Amino acid sequence: MHHYFLQIHHFVQRNKLLATGIALAFLLVFGFFASKITFEEDITRIIPKNDQSDLTAKVLKQLNFSDKITVIIEKDKNGTVDDLAETATVFLDSIALCTDYIKEIQGKVEDENIQETFDFVYNNLPLFLDDADYAQIDKKLNSDSISVQVERNYRTLISPTGIVAKEFILNDPLGISFIALKKLQQLSVGDEFQLKNGFLVTKDESKLLLFITTKLSGTETEKNTLFVEKLNAVKSNLNAQFKGKATVDYFGASLIAVANAKQIKHDIITTIFVSLGTLMLILILFYRKVLIPVIIFIPTIFGVAVAIASLYFIKTTISAISLSVGAVLLGVTIDYSLHILTHYKNNNDLKTFYKDITMPLIMSSTTTALAFLCLLFVNSEALKDLGIFAAISVVVSALFSLLIVPHLYKPKASDVNKKTILDKAASFSFERNKFLIISSVLLIVISFFTFGNVKFNNNLSELNFIPTEIKKAEAKLEGTTNLTSKSIYLASYGNSMEEALQQNNKLFKNLSAKKKEKAILNFSSLGGIVLPKEMQQLKIDKWNSFWTPEKKALIQSNLISSGTAIGFKPQSHQHFYDLLKSKFAPIGFDEYAKVKAFFLEEFVSEKDGFYTVSSIVKVSNEQRDAFVNKISTEEKVISIDRQQMNETFLGKLRDDFNDLVNYSLIAVILVLFVFFRRIELVIISTIPIIITGLVTAGIMGIFDIQLNIFSTIVCTLIFGHGVDFSIFMTSALQKQYTTGKDEMPTYRASIILAALTTILAIGALIFAEHPALKSISSVSLIGVFAALLITFIFYPILFKICVFNRVKKGKSPITLRLLIHSTLSFIYYGLGGFLLSLVGELVMKIIPLKRETKMMWFRRTMSKFMKSVLYSNPFVNKKVVNDYKETFEKSSVIISNHTSFLDTLAVGMLSPKIIFLVNDWVYNSPFFGRAVKLAGFYPVSQGVEGSVEHLREKVEQGFSLMVFPEGSRSEDGNIQRFHKGAFYLAEHFNLDVLPIFIHGNSDALPKGDHIIYDENTTVVIGKRIKADDASFGTAYSERTRKINHYFREQFGLLRNTFEDENYFKNKLFLSFLYKEYEVVKEIKSDFQQKKALYFKLNNYIPEDAKILHLANDYGQLDVLLALQQPKRKIFSFIENEEKRNIAAANYLLKKRKIVYIDDVLEDKQYETLLISNENAFSLNKMELESLKQVILISQLELKNHFIGLGFEEDTVEQDLLVFKKK
Repeated sequence: MHHYFLQIHHFVQRNKLLATGIALAFLLVFGFFASKITFEEDITRIIPKNDQSDLTAKVLKQLNFSDKITVIIEKDKNGTVDDLAETATVFLDSIALCTDYIKEIQGKVEDENIQETFDFVYNNLPLFLDDADYAQIDKKLNSDSISVQVERNYRTLISPTGIVAKEFILNDPLGISFIALKKLQQLSVGDEFQLKNGFLVTKDESKLLLFITTKLSGTETEKNTLFVEKLNAVKSNLNAQFKGKATVDYFGASLIAVANAKQIKHDIITTIFVSLGTLMLILILFYRKVLIPVIIFIPTIFGVAVAIASLYFIKTTISAISLSVGAVLLGVTIDYSLHILTHYKNNNDLKTFYKDITMPLIMSSTTTALAFLCLLFVNSEALKDLGIFAAISVVVSALFSLLIVPHLYKPKASDVNKKTILDKAASFSFERNKFLIISSVLLIVISFFTFGNVKFNNNLSELNFIPTEIKKAEAKLEGTTNLTSKSIYLASYGNSMEEALQQNNKLFKNLSAKKKEKAILNFSSLGGIVLPKEMQQLKIDKWNSFWTPEKKALIQSNLISSGTAIGFKPQSHQHFYDLLKSKFAPIGFDEYAKVKAFFLEEFVSEKDGFYTVSSIVKVSNEQRDAFVNKISTEEKVISIDRQQMNETFLGKLRDDFNDLVNYSLIAVILVLFVFFRRIELVIISTIPIIITGLVTAGIMGIFDIQLNIFSTIVCTLIFGHGVDFSIFMTSALQKQYTTGKDEMPTYRASIILAALTTILAIGALIFAEHPALKSISSVSLIGVFAALLITFIFYPILFKICVFNRVKKGKSPITLRLLIHSTLSFIYYGLGGFLLSLVGELVMKIIPLKRETKMMWFRRTMSKFMKSVLYSNPFVNKKVVNDYKETFEKSSVIISNHTSFLDTLAVGMLSPKIIFLVNDWVYNSPFFGRAVKLAGFYPVSQGVEGSVEHLREKVEQGFSLMVFPEGSRSEDGNIQRFHKGAFYLAEHFNLDVLPIFIHGNSDALPKGDHIIYDENTTVVIGKRIKADDASFGTAYSERTRKINHYFREQFGLLRNTFEDENYFKNKLFLSFLYKEYEVVKEIKSDFQQKKALYFKLNNYIPEDAKILHLANDYGQLDVLLALQQPKRKIFSFIENEEKRNIAAANYLLKKRKIVYIDDVLEDKQYETLLISNENAFSLNKMELESLKQVILISQLELKNHFIGLGFEEDTVEQDLLVFKKK
């Protein structure tokens, strides 16, 4: 992949003007389309969409309660109610010019509004009366009651208030209107207020309240800031003017929004600017270039332009909140530039630079992009926009970082030797510091117990910054009214006003019943006042049925007679008589809305044909849950309770983010697998990512830091950092594993700089006063430090345990499958042996059969068990060759080569009539020691001479004795010198010697290893060597030597039979397992092309040759030569230093004699010169006197050179030429 970027780099270098023009044109085109996009400022777009949330959001948009500003005028000790009224009057005059911001002011009751209300009620009396009211009216209709009422009216008229009351009395002598007017109390939640001097004053006359309805919504903070400044100026003037009499305070959503905006701006200015300035200074000092801050932002500009332009083509709009949250991505995109700068600074060789940085950078951006694309699964429009924007911007920024940054930054050679503090910090081996290791382990362990304590805070109000003065104002309101808390808004809705009113009327009846049941404290609703027409008609019908002609005539007669007695004229109450004769009809909502005192616009709203009618319910904390659960079942009613809203919206968002983490992790794993192509590397890389999340949550749990909507979104950034750090650290460790060269400081430096961008840009907000900013900062700081801790300490240790440690011990790297199968096989062997021991003892004691019968049964079982263990791994091919039809019926001394733990199983599965002579550790094993003893195996650690009499009994019973004559396992598979014990026993008991050749076990399970590899194992049962066969000598000492020689010859022939050109393929590939992909790919390709040639080559080189190999590969041919014949000594010179380092890092160098030399002129006496280097170089200076043969692979042009040095052709094959010295 890096080749393409290298080619583009060279193209740009050759065509700078053209490349610059293309880049600018690219930016202009995408910038043009990006400028066409429309920004959607609706904050509800972040809410996950479902039927319930959509409807709630729709209703929420139409509510009018939240954007009011409450003016609290409080009486001082020396003040009076008149002072409150005067202060309120002056206040109203002072803000009269703020018409651009104020829609209306409530709290002052004008006289004309009172008359207007009375007239409306009077002219629509039937609509305001119920059955109880008619019962009360009926009592007033008898002559005595009317007489008393008329006399009371007369006294009122002659009193000083008579002028005011005259019209009311004449129009409504019975006071029916006043009965109806009491219904208007339903618009109020309680009776905390009274009317004084035309203003609403609390019952204790300590406070006067005014309510300002603003033209602007509370979210328009920029415009509201000017309004709030004017309000604060008025407040300051009034508090000074009425000092000692009254004070003015405000409370409202707009004030809180403005305070939040101011605090955020202040926090950003005082922290972000300072921290970014510090970061820029650090970068300039580290890279020693003033323009570095500009360079690192250029790829980001391209990324953002392409992302917004893409959204324009996809959706034409983008959520503004998505773009603002997406600004957090600046830290991620800048990191890509920093990684490039750091690697280029430490390695200014372009080819090596692109090779080192391209894959991890592409991986990092791809995983981050896919993690953000998982936001498409969240049913939120704003978060989908964020996912698309973030995914495109990070990928494009990464690509342009690779394309642009290396051209703008040219490191000086002298800079490499100049070490900054950051360089020194990066050079520190964190993973070797005991204190850091112990601390990180403790933290991880503690986090396992504390991460579950992290809770999600649904309460958005706790993330608001509320100044002290607004908190005091809120406390004043809470102390005297129920305006600020314990309120649940209910919204009845419909597609027409009539439908909404019908739903609201049903709700009114329900709430009235709940109030009587004391299920709620109180409620405010239009339901009893503003009625649907159907209900109005029922009310009018009730009125008409009540006022019969007889009642009308009777009441008119009684009023006239009672009034005449005290001086009223007969026509004094004519308006009332006309009212009784009126024909009432239902009225529309518009008629209700004309009455200003009803404030219906506060309760009723309409948008795009969707109508809502609101009610307010007051409940205690104990009543809340039951009421909300019950009311949520009502048809076409939405409860808008703060807690319920948070659960509806943020609860869904929280659940979606939980799913998002899972989706993101799956996406990251898939990307890692595509690039690493090894599930083991994917798992190793994923573990630190998961542990980072665990530790982050664990630390949050320790300090009781809660997650919220803002910090949850920031967690995507932390997740991205964890993934990036893990990818780059994997690349560093894989490179070190591949070449043996430690380049960790370079990778650490780039990771530290990437972390610094987050710590200084976002982490600095920890000093902010705004709760949301502090929350974001605390989570990001914890996350970044956790990522650094795990990446620098835990991850290198994990990688070295899983990959490095085996190589250091001279063991082959292994795959996950090999580990699992081997572990399962050993568990099966250990547990099976233990159970077999227990069962065997029980059988021997309990079952009433002859001991010999039970023993034979047990030996058969044990032989079958040995076979089952050997066959428990299906990836090892097993084969038994018995050309001589051996039945093991006749006793013999069985001998076999011993290279593996599997050898005992391979022989034991052949027959139950074999007695093994074993070491003490086998005999006394806690797992299978009892089984071994029951089977009659015998310990011979002190020699076989003392065991003769014990074994005689077994021989006489027809058992064969199994001895590994080498004494101990061979490490390289070669047949070692035989000891005499087996042959002494054969002579002593006059037994045949039965040779068994075991091939492949040394490769399947080498000595000192616990991994069973995918190899081919073959057990060959040889021909018996008769006890009287004198060809091998007569004395056991002589027979030992000759049979040893015979065994080696036969085993060599078997190797030639079984070991074909593919035999060592698995071992070769395993030796390069987990090295960089390009290396592995080239080795596999080379083997597939040349395996036949390499196999033939083995025939021309002696098994104990001392070889000088001139190569240009990764050491794969040296590995094959050493595997084919372990006694060979190979001295290899690889011209390319990087390839030489890779070859020298192979684990087999600790098992075989392979040495990589730096110079061919080293004074060594070589026997064979092997040349496979495709780039021939001068051989004139080499010392060739000791050479016996020269082998050329694909270098046939050197033929004449060696003929001129006194060599002659011995073998000529395709791509292979062998010279022998004359």
